[in-house]
Amino acid sequence: MKSVRIEATLRKKIRGKPLAQRRAIGRRIAEIQEAIGKPHLHRGLGLRKLRDEYFEVRLGLQERLVFENTSDALVFEFIGNHDEVKRFLRGR
Repeated sequence: MKSVRIEATLRKKIRGKPLAQRRAIGRRIAEIQEAIGKPHLHRGLGLRKLRDEYFEVRLGLQERLVFENTSDALVFEFIGNHDEVKRFLRGR
C-alpha cells in the first residue's frame, strides 16, 4: 500500500471544513489508498484519471479531490469544484 502525503495548502483548506466533511475526506483518502492499483476496487469511488499521473475523486456532487500518483506516494494536492480543478491543472 502506498503512503499518503497531503500538501500543506490542502491540509489548511481541509481543516477549515466542518468535522463531518473532514471525516468524509479522510475516509475517501483511505479508500483511495486501498484501491489504487486495483482497478476492480475503483468502481464506485468516483475515481478518474485526469492526465499524466493526476487523478480526481468525487467527494460529493460538486467537490473533487485531486492527487498525484507518484512512484512512492499518493500526493493529495487540491480540493475544489470542476472549474477550479481545471484551473489547477492548467498551472501544472
